[in-house]
Amino acid sequence: MRKYFEEQQWQGRIDENDGEAGLRWHQKVNAFDGKTSLSTGKNVVIAGFACDEGVRRNQGRPGAAAAPTEIRKFLASKPWRDPNLSLYDAGDVLCIGEDLEGARDLQQQLIADITKHNALPIFLGGGHEIAYGSFLGLSKNESSIGIINIDAHFDLRSKEGITSSGTPFFDISEHCKSINMPFEYICIGIQEYGNTQALFETAEALQVKYTTAEEVLHSLQSSIELIDSLLNKTDAIYLTLDMDVLDAAFAPGVSAPASMGLLPNQVNLLLRYIAQSGKLRLMDVAEVNPKFDIDSRSSRLAAHFIAGVVDSWQY
Repeated sequence: MRKYFEEQQWQGRIDENDGEAGLRWHQKVNAFDGKTSLSTGKNVVIAGFACDEGVRRNQGRPGAAAAPTEIRKFLASKPWRDPNLSLYDAGDVLCIGEDLEGARDLQQQLIADITKHNALPIFLGGGHEIAYGSFLGLSKNESSIGIINIDAHFDLRSKEGITSSGTPFFDISEHCKSINMPFEYICIGIQEYGNTQALFETAEALQVKYTTAEEVLHSLQSSIELIDSLLNKTDAIYLTLDMDVLDAAFAPGVSAPASMGLLPNQVNLLLRYIAQSGKLRLMDVAEVNPKFDIDSRSSRLAAHFIAGVVDSWQY
């Protein structure tokens, strides 16, 4: 089910005396219906994937379906900085009951509709089951795709008969195999004690390159080198940020909070670096769970990251 653009989700302060210099995102956002011609400059389309059925299937704590509305609330107040930017909202894809697969079909079609306009889709999850539909949607218009997952977890569980928030990148690997497409997937921020030995072995078997949270906390250099290696051999980047990569002190409202996670400034620098590459074609943010948040810390942080990506994005 689709819920279309709702203007009331974009509300905020108005500084009339400051003119153009005082504008905020909520004053510039427009509806995206897939038919209107977009500008010749930077076009960014925000959309939601209001689903945590995959989290439930993965035995996590549901609540991430409420995140798109919450994140928009904090995006709305961001200051408008780029005169070449046009901002759109395509509404939300809703998962009705347990129909994750039906929601995924709508999600991938919406992504395909956005990317064919040479716009950057930024999807607000939802659980990390968002990733499979994201990749499928992007692959309708791109054939050489590198996946950058900033995450505490590999999410490479075998399906065991059902897809979930723990299986998306295994699902993608199987899809790539079925169409003879390279599976180019890197992870940044992996938690040593957040993944079983079986998952490390699956990552090795699939030739997944990664940096651990400990390595990132020590230095960003190895992660930058890993990103560069992927940029050099793919034409389009799908960037997915699982907010549970952050230390729980900064992002308590997630589906699976992490001890000894990454720091916000580190994640922000990595995101901006990727956005400046000229190859970013799709981003999503997963696992924000407002039900367990404290003072909306996680939603605020997600909005800050997204604003930084939009400002840094080279196209």
